Amino acid sequence: MIDSGAIAAEARKVLPDGFDKVLELIGATTLADSLHCAKERGIVCLTGMVGNKWSFHNFEPMDVIPTAVCLTTYAGESQDFMRMPFQELLDQIASGELRVQIGKVFHLEQIVDAHRTMEENKAGGKIVVLT
Repeated sequence: MIDSGAIAAEARKVLPDGFDKVLELIGATTLADSLHCAKERGIVCLTGMVGNKWSFHNFEPMDVIPTAVCLTTYAGESQDFMRMPFQELLDQIASGELRVQIGKVFHLEQIVDAHRTMEENKAGGKIVVLT
């Protein structure tokens, strides 16, 4: 599905009853649509706010949140990242135990191209930026 900001109708064609879990990465601009992608007793987790809108205008929860759909949030703090076993992950990648699909490699002066590639979902794996 191509996310145009309104994918609930397309999502319901794939799963007419809705999805068990929905991860909302854009934020306030697409949250209402994402809520309609979830089935009853489904969970929508709002974790991103990249839609350039930080609040709702005239938010009416009873109209926006479908019956029996759960809405939760996750806002990672620095403590969350400090608990991540980062060195262990790096060691697993270095040993080949954990494989990471590298899509494209850019140099720092190509950061605009790297970001564009990410936004257009054209990397085919992780994007690496070398300094």
